[in-house]
Amino acid sequence: MRPLSIGLFLVAMTSSALAATYNMAAPILPDPKLSPGDVLTSDTAIICKPGYTQTVRNVPQALKNQVYKEYGITSRLPGEYEIDHIISLELGGSNSAKNLYPESFKTQPLNAHVKDTLENKLHALACAGTITMQEAQRAIASNWTAAYVKYVGPLPGGVSPVSSGTVSTPAPTAVQQIPAQPPTSASVAPLADGSCPPSAPVKLSKAGIYHLPTGDSNYGRTHATQCFTDAASAAAAGFRGVK
Repeated sequence: MRPLSIGLFLVAMTSSALAATYNMAAPILPDPKLSPGDVLTSDTAIICKPGYTQTVRNVPQALKNQVYKEYGITSRLPGEYEIDHIISLELGGSNSAKNLYPESFKTQPLNAHVKDTLENKLHALACAGTITMQEAQRAIASNWTAAYVKYVGPLPGGVSPVSSGTVSTPAPTAVQQIPAQPPTSASVAPLADGSCPPSAPVKLSKAGIYHLPTGDSNYGRTHATQCFTDAASAAAAGFRGVK
């Protein structure tokens, strides 16, 4: 066998061996008992503002490790998984464990890249007013593979949507529970003990840094000087989040 042929043969064998080590049984849909989906806001005036996701993205590695553990994933290869937001940040999803699950980049034909396509499509539709943000949130939380067929088109490879027979809820209850406020009225005074009311849970510290109620280890001991309904409102007021 000539050197070039040997090289190509070894590359093919290495690729096949590496693919065999990936977990091809990785979850396509999240387990609704572990992570049914959760939202931070449904307000398009906030979500559709350019740069919004950067102001709210905050998933510490410790929380990611917790999600892997809950899903029984004890080992993984570099680049195999991401801890994905079920309801993506660009659709108003939260950073809580209820809205996170391990999604594989390597399963075929359905994987994290395919779901990203749906997220972008739903964001465009909701921000254009074609559908409501709540409709987008419910669709992707209930069964993103079915939502892909409805809003994007046939799934890659011509596969059918994954069965969601184990899904116990058609949508995350938080979609109806969290009232979103426009940024112009998002700042309120803290309570006497330095905490923030449930309607405006984001704390602003004396240093001018805002702290989120989930995924921020400093949140509990921060004495608020102002309270905001969400991170986007705090950022719009000129403050920054935790680096």
